[in-house]
Amino acid sequence: MADLDRRPRSGNPVTGAVRGVIGLVAGLVRLVTGLFAAILVVHIVLQILGANPDNGLTQFIASAADALTLGLANLFVVGNGTAQVLLSYGIPAIAWLVIGAVVVAILRVFARPRSGLA
Repeated sequence: MADLDRRPRSGNPVTGAVRGVIGLVAGLVRLVTGLFAAILVVHIVLQILGANPDNGLTQFIASAADALTLGLANLFVVGNGTAQVLLSYGIPAIAWLVIGAVVVAILRVFARPRSGLA
């Protein structure tokens, strides 16, 4: 008897699927931009702690971090090496997080249900 009380679903199933895809894309954007920021933060930590530059993992992280700086490395030149690393890789890490948040916000606008009034 409980099945008889169900109301038919309203709404277009295609728009629901599109919203699902947009949600998936938003999740991937968050994952990728977060991973990029994490690589930059790991590079900062390795540099500050004085990791062996000949180590394979350190070299991999350094080359990935250099590719992810968005051209912001050495934007500010300071005399202190630690501050230089923090600025050169910390600003791009924050930028990646901001980029991810903005893209996800834009995607959520498109995933929002529309009213019948246009």
